[in-house]
Amino acid sequence: MRILFSGTPAYGHLLPLLPLERAARKEGHDTAVLTHGSMADVVAPAKVLPAGAGLEEIMLEVHRRTGANAATDTSAATVGEFFGGARVDLGIDEALAAAREFRPDLVVSDYVDYLGPAVAAGLGVPWASHAVGIAVDGSQREAMDAAAAERMRKRGITPTDPVATVDPWPACLQQDDWAAAPDRIAVRPEAHESETETGSWSRPEFPGRDRLPRVLVTLGTIVDDADALAAIVDSLGAHDVNTIVAVNPAADTDSLSVDTSRVHLAGFVPMSRLLDGVDVVVSSGGAGTVLAALGSGTPMVILPLGLDKPVNAERTANIGAAVVVTEPRAIGEAVGRVLADPSYAEAAAAASKLIAETHTAEDVLAMLLARIAPTGR
Repeated sequence: MRILFSGTPAYGHLLPLLPLERAARKEGHDTAVLTHGSMADVVAPAKVLPAGAGLEEIMLEVHRRTGANAATDTSAATVGEFFGGARVDLGIDEALAAAREFRPDLVVSDYVDYLGPAVAAGLGVPWASHAVGIAVDGSQREAMDAAAAERMRKRGITPTDPVATVDPWPACLQQDDWAAAPDRIAVRPEAHESETETGSWSRPEFPGRDRLPRVLVTLGTIVDDADALAAIVDSLGAHDVNTIVAVNPAADTDSLSVDTSRVHLAGFVPMSRLLDGVDVVVSSGGAGTVLAALGSGTPMVILPLGLDKPVNAERTANIGAAVVVTEPRAIGEAVGRVLADPSYAEAAAAASKLIAETHTAEDVLAMLLARIAPTGR
């Protein structure tokens, strides 16, 4: 079977798709990822069908049309214009052409990606939605759906419903009024592990300090705030801990001056490796980092920095697995609290157990194929 995975060109949207893509490829299915060509190395060794614009170009187009900053504005109008409007306008024709050549039997699309659903409807094949984080606000979903549907209809395409919603976001982290969709299939979130990078990372050593707790600091792959990062490292310097700092892939690590006896700087390293031996994760609350930390049973300190991150932080604190702070200077004291109070690690371990009991990517692939069996080629 030929399975096309489609995702917004961002680490946080593409990486959650990869366990299912990898499972399909290992089962002998022909797979490809529909996204911007700049993300080829991120999804490798999966094959990329390049289509559409990159994030920066889409943001510029949204700003040109609306005056809004899509990186910080989470209003329904801006979110709808970004995902359902500008991104579709800049990529739908290219995506349709690439997909016609690939001839998929099934499309799996990140839940705010509308090129995948457009391709599926245009080619008359089934598709599944794949969540990457907490359920999208209702008004945002309506705005995205309406904008994308308008673009599809202009090309004679009638939007279709997904055969399933694959969801790695644990129910315990959803909003209190959340109800699972009837077609929801829960899938176990997996910390990213590269298939192509080997031997490029080893757990850092801190001579004479290895008995001390380890703290991983990561602001994710979108946030690039050198001042916040420096303030966090400085705050942790007042505490007897070893710190690993995962710097944004686009950042210049030379601009961050640190005491190398207690701080190790790293570029982009798969999260599964970064978490080795870590006692606390400090993050901005991105969905991928939250799920990776909880999957490993590691408690967190979260400094929410925009978009869905405040909600992710609040829900993680709600289950007792994180302390939420509002400024970088508070990180050190919060890390001390988490290390001193075992309840945070216990809550993270409980979440990890729930996550481990969820369907694997291999299980979910079999479920999806069973659902489309009558129409699959």
